[in-house]
Order: sequence, then C-alpha cells, then structure tokens
Amino acid sequence: MFHKPFRIKTNTQLKGSERRRIRQEVMKQFPQISENDLQALFPPKEVMSAVKIITHGGDLSVVYCVQKLPLIFELEQKMYPTVCMLWSFPSILPSFTTWPQVFNRLAGGADLMLPGIVLKRQLHVKAYGNLQKGEAVAINMTTNKAPVAVGVTALSSFDMYMAAQRGKAVKILHFVGDELWSYGTKLTIPELGPPPGYEVEVDISSLSVEDSNPANTEHTIKAESELVNKSDAQTASLPGDLEKNAVENLRENATDLILDVVSADNSEDLDMGKVFDSNGILQEHTGIEVVPELGVNPQEVMDKLLEYCFLKAWKTSAKKIGFPLLTSNFYKLHMLPACPSGKQLDLKRSSHKKLSKFLSAMENLDLIKVTELTKGVESIMMVNRNHPMYKEFVDIEESFDDAGKMTEASAKTVKPAIVELYTVTAAVLPLFSKFGLRKGGSLPVADVRKHVTDYVKKEKLQDPMNRNLVRVDAVLQAAVQNPNTVAVSWEDLMGLIIGRMSHSYQMTFSDHKTVAQKGKLDPIDIQVGRRTGNKKVTLINNLELYGINIQEFARECQHGVAASTSISTVQGKKSQQLLVQGNQVLFVGNLLMGKYQIPKHYIRGLDSAPRQKK
Repeated sequence: MFHKPFRIKTNTQLKGSERRRIRQEVMKQFPQISENDLQALFPPKEVMSAVKIITHGGDLSVVYCVQKLPLIFELEQKMYPTVCMLWSFPSILPSFTTWPQVFNRLAGGADLMLPGIVLKRQLHVKAYGNLQKGEAVAINMTTNKAPVAVGVTALSSFDMYMAAQRGKAVKILHFVGDELWSYGTKLTIPELGPPPGYEVEVDISSLSVEDSNPANTEHTIKAESELVNKSDAQTASLPGDLEKNAVENLRENATDLILDVVSADNSEDLDMGKVFDSNGILQEHTGIEVVPELGVNPQEVMDKLLEYCFLKAWKTSAKKIGFPLLTSNFYKLHMLPACPSGKQLDLKRSSHKKLSKFLSAMENLDLIKVTELTKGVESIMMVNRNHPMYKEFVDIEESFDDAGKMTEASAKTVKPAIVELYTVTAAVLPLFSKFGLRKGGSLPVADVRKHVTDYVKKEKLQDPMNRNLVRVDAVLQAAVQNPNTVAVSWEDLMGLIIGRMSHSYQMTFSDHKTVAQKGKLDPIDIQVGRRTGNKKVTLINNLELYGINIQEFARECQHGVAASTSISTVQGKKSQQLLVQGNQVLFVGNLLMGKYQIPKHYIRGLDSAPRQKK
C-alpha cells in the first residue's frame, strides 16, 4: 500500500479533544495496551498530528504521528499500528514468521505467500492460529521477533490449512523501508531476539547448490520458487547430503519447503505419506493424503472439478472452436475460465498430475480424440457431442464443498443488499453529536429521521398548537443554516437536514462481502447508440459497481441474443463499458432484474427498448 510514493492532502496538528478521542479509539481496538502504555506512546506535551494521504493506488488513509514519527494509520475506519509502534508493543497483533530472504521479496512489493510462512509445529488445523479473513497481522523473521511488516490476512486460518500451502496468506500494507517508514525518522529495526521456538534454524541462504540426487534438486527448486508470488524470483537449492538432524529441523521449522515431490531415496527422512490425527499428531499412511476428521479426499475434489470444467468448456467457450485444438490452449483459454468462482484448478493436486494424463482419461471415455500431430505437441481432433456425459451436462455453476460433493447453486444470483446512507457533515454535527456520532459517520435515512424525531421530542420543540410544525432552536438553526427560520413542518425539517448531509452507500453481496463508497450510487446505465452503417448497439455502464462480473454478463448476452459483445474502458467512468450488437435493452433489463435481481429504480434507460409489435 505504501510501497510507492503517496500524496499528502492535509497535515493537521491535533487538539486536546482529538488526542483524547484517538487514545480512546486505540484502547478500543488494541485492548492489550494499558493506560500507562498510552501515556508513553502519546506523551501529553509532544506534538501529535493527523496526516491525510492519498496512496498511489488512490486509497485515502489517515496517519497519526507523534513528533513526525508515524505510529498508527487508519484505513476504512480501522486502525493499524506501524512497525515503529509494534517495536514497542510487538504482541498487540497476531504474527507470522518468515525467513530474512523472503522479507527481501516483500520489500520489493510482493505479498506473503503460504509457502513463505515458517511454522512452529507440524501442519494441522491449528498451525495458523485462529484468524479470520481480513484480520490485521504482523510479520517478523526467524532471526528477530521485531515486526518488519503489517498486513491483513487473505484467508482465514482454516482456509490456509485447507489450501495445502498454496496461494496468498497476507496482503502487505506497510513494511520497513516503504514510503510511510521513510516519511518518519527512519528508525532502524531493534534487536529483540528470535521468536520463541525459532532459536535454532538452518540458514537456507548459506546452503550449497550441489545435490547428488536430481529428483531432490528438481523438488527444491520448485519449492523455493513458491516462496513469493514473483515469477522471476531467483531460487535456492538445498543440499542432498544434509545430516538427519538438519532435515528434522527443516521439517519442524520449514514445513512449507516440502511441497509435492520427494525422492524415494530420502523417504525415511522426508516421508510425505503421512496424515494427521484429530490431535494434530503425524500418523503413518500409504496412498493418498486424507484429513480423517473432515473425511476429505483432496484428489477426488480436484478430479471432479477438472471434469466439471472440461464439460463446461465444451458447452460454452469451446463450442464453436475449430479443430485441431492444441491441448495447452484448450486448458488455458477454455477450462480455466470455466472454473467456478472461488475455486482454482490445479492439475498437480489431482490424481492425474498432468494435463496429458487427464485428457487421456477423457479419451478413454470416448469423449474426445487426441492426436500428436507434431512430436511432443498434442492436439484435440474432435469432441463427441453425442456422449451421455456431454448431453446430460447442464451449464449451471456448481460449488464444491469440503467433502468433494458438488452442490448445484441456484440459477438466480442472490440480490445485493443496497443501503443508501447519509454522512454527518460539519453543518449537522451539533445535532448528531448528541447521539454519539462524529463527523464522517454514516447512517441510513431511517436513523436520520429517528434521531431528529428523538431530539425534537426530548427538547419539546413540537408546536403544541399545530403538531405538524416544529419550533427551530439554535441547534436546528445551525443544521438548516437559516437563522431567520422560526418554525418548519416535519417534512421540510427532514428535507433541510438531509440536504445538508452528503451521500454514501453500502452494498452487501451474496458472499457477505460489503463495499462502502462515498457519493451517490450511479444506476446501471443502458443506452442505444449507432455505429457505422447505421447499425444499432447497446451500451451498458456501471455493471461492476453492483458486483456483476462483466465478462460473465457479456457471455450471457452472447448466448441469449446471439450477438457479439465487446468490453472497453471509457474515460471518466468508474467501471468498464459493455457493448452488445443491436438494440438488446429488453433482454439486458430482464436479465438484470431477473437473474441478478437488481431493483428497477437502479436501472436507467429501460425506455429505450424497442416497442413490441401487437
């Protein structure tokens, strides 16, 4: 987040009341910090300032500094400690430990991947703690428990365990050496000693690149390449003749280096054919890795997902593709896009291991025919569209549960919950501050009416002679900004107060993801334009604001009206624009209000639909 230079919007020295509010908010979000700690953190006589900055990515953040030293940054009304603050209070956030070599990659702008986390114990459910997705965490190194980075979890702890050490673990927000750290006094990392349990380790940077076992060399290069999400990251190798105690140490402190392939010659030292019991204890096992307490066979889950994507690809994107079709292109261009949202195809986690073996299995079922036209290059020559599996397949996106069962999702998308909010401004702050609200707080119109009504009743401002009128006192006059107003009707009072507030909105999607934005929510805009040759086209804007995948929506239009589509970026628009050939307003409107359940008043341009012939 602060990897690239940011722009300072304002820099304001805080007064006593604001300092007290910040202290209370810090104690609320970090209950581990005592009152005495706060006194040391925010000395009463030291200058404290709030710096509003706009990051390179366009995010607005507030950084609280003491004597120009950044201690806390606020993002979307949530506070995060800087590394400088964590050096004094390293235990206020849960922490992950990584190697110093991995931190070099984090400092280059990478996020922390699951293979880059050093585990204190063997991999089981509790190995990653008890964290939820989006929770703030600190990152330290095996050589020093002083945090070097702050981020938010990309997955919950349970999802990290189920991901089998693949994928992103922590999205990095701030680290030692970034622009936020450079803005302050550039303190150096203190030496706090290694984290508990990491006092003895093997330094992977000093290991030899020689290995007498080619299989081990291939494995270790692959394992090292997954430490960070950088495709051009240099890889290191582990020696094949490590003594047994060193290998055992790596198993305990660097489980994430042992990923897929282990040579049979080293099987007595590095036995991946093991599973964990309900207490997290390793048990001997042969065959496929299974987690007994969940009854999950990961290979069966991936096999079913591969089969589903294979059939869906032929039913949708690959339906009109000519033959021969390169097998690699079929997988990349057709199978991967057919994967359900939230899932990821991984051939190595299936029983087939390779694309050629999976396609060979499909060929044995008489679904396709694969031929090697050029040496080492295979192509698909035909697909059997009369096969029962092909005919019976229905193009309805399916979700795969942890037990490997496919459960059909509803054909309709769950309606997004849209709540229009009003933000407290300086004009109405004297009124709403009496209800514990502060400037910038947002509330729905029902709450605005409730607070205004409660204030009028509490202060007995309702005219006893005419119950439809409200006498305006000093607080209400400040809100409506009209000193000459003596009495107004209820509706006029509500309208005047709401008119002094700014707009915002909150949208909650079916996956419980919540998005809050300032300003009015733009409706989905449907327009009919003309192109060369007087041909009509339908232009659709703002689909992505409502959580609609524009590429998926384009495919639905293609199939629904048999028309070509294109997606482009329009200057000044918040989202991409979809173009559909012909006047398709009626189809697009029915699709939005039907499947996506967008309320009609959030769709503009439905009157451009062609009139139905009687």
